Amino acid sequence: MSETTETLFRTPQDALIFAFNYSMQRQDRSLVDRLATPSLRTGKGLSGNDGAGQAGMIRSELEQLSELDRAVLAARFAPKSWPCACRSACCSGHMPNPEYIAALRTLEQAALTQLSGHLSNYRLRVRLVEKAVGVKVEINAVAKECGVSEKTAAAHWKIIREWICGRPKPKAKPAAKRVRVATDEARADVAAEEDSAAAEVLTAVDGIESLARKRADDLLSTLPFVHA
Repeated sequence: MSETTETLFRTPQDALIFAFNYSMQRQDRSLVDRLATPSLRTGKGLSGNDGAGQAGMIRSELEQLSELDRAVLAARFAPKSWPCACRSACCSGHMPNPEYIAALRTLEQAALTQLSGHLSNYRLRVRLVEKAVGVKVEINAVAKECGVSEKTAAAHWKIIREWICGRPKPKAKPAAKRVRVATDEARADVAAEEDSAAAEVLTAVDGIESLARKRADDLLSTLPFVHA
């Protein structure tokens, strides 16, 4: 009888979430840390050496991706901070997650190429990258925080958003009603415009996040405990 492997993750995304969050499940954490950390719902109770092994195998597959792919996945799925129970007077109860901070830095640096020809500052790029990967912040607040006009922040946001998140397929416009024209020349102009509109290809454009997730899906789907 052949040995079967239990499917532990319903989707590759579940596996990604587990791997990027696994260190939050360390058995040596204090009770305060454990209570402050929301429980993950993506695995089937993996912990200890078994959980470390699964997380390590997932991470090993991700090493085949480019640095930019890994960065955008970490920025999307890794926790922004870890619970901290040091009880110091200056402690806010959380400490920054170095992996998340490093991912933002990689994306911010890569964004320089996308914003070539635009005056940009470091803080603005970081805040817009954060917004693109899920941080809830309004453009007017970003503009004020970074000392730029709202128009500038919005223009840069459009570039960063399409680069990271992509561009959805535009909705097809309903066909315009035909109108009677007085001359053959006008009729020819109308026909030419209709042909040009019909020739437009309505396509979606993948952002770097979507492309990275597709590549990660392909890799993780080969693992026996991840459902393809």
